[in-house]
Amino acid sequence: MLSVERLDAGYGGSQILWSVDLTVPTGQVVCLMGRNGVGKTTLLKTIMGLLPARGGRIVLDGIDVTRWSPDRRARAGVGYVPQGREIFPHLTVEENLRMSLLGCGRARDLEDALALFPALQRLLGRKGGVLSGGEQQMLAIGRALLTRPKLLMLDEPTEGIQPSIVEEIEEAIRRIRTEMGLAVLLVEQYLDFAERLADAYVIMAKGAVVAGGPIAQLHRETVRHHLAV
Repeated sequence: MLSVERLDAGYGGSQILWSVDLTVPTGQVVCLMGRNGVGKTTLLKTIMGLLPARGGRIVLDGIDVTRWSPDRRARAGVGYVPQGREIFPHLTVEENLRMSLLGCGRARDLEDALALFPALQRLLGRKGGVLSGGEQQMLAIGRALLTRPKLLMLDEPTEGIQPSIVEEIEEAIRRIRTEMGLAVLLVEQYLDFAERLADAYVIMAKGAVVAGGPIAQLHRETVRHHLAV
């Protein structure tokens, strides 16, 4: 589904990503881990087209999309839930979801989002800005799903979320993989959460991939070494 090949990217005079290689197969969850500031969010933004690649390739479903605009990538099947969620705070939940339909959404109605997160049904008339962090995260994921993506990228979806909603998000990601068959690239710091969901892992340090493989082969000492402050 997604293949990132020797990808370089950065901001201004600073290079952040150095020859990053990454693969996310259809129907699998790949967990991307690493300390803060190692380039995880930069990688997701470059895959989405929000930051231009300086070198390498981004291939989606066998098609080179490296020079495509973000909206073209979204129409081709890339869904992105950024860190911080970035919903529209002054629009209602329903209006936030319908904005997705007006943009690159391929769903005909809101059912995809409401079926995955039934709690959103009772919140449809509430402004996004007054929702809890967990409710906003459900809204952000639901909004991305209305584009009917092939690849869904989630940047730290459990950050600052109450435990009860973390469980709902975990179950939603599991259903996204098994029932919808999407490829999921998940940035996550909580090892237990990653081990329960992921099929494979990738660890980054200083803008490069330093370890990776099947989640069953992930050693906690390796994670501690690369994630310790």
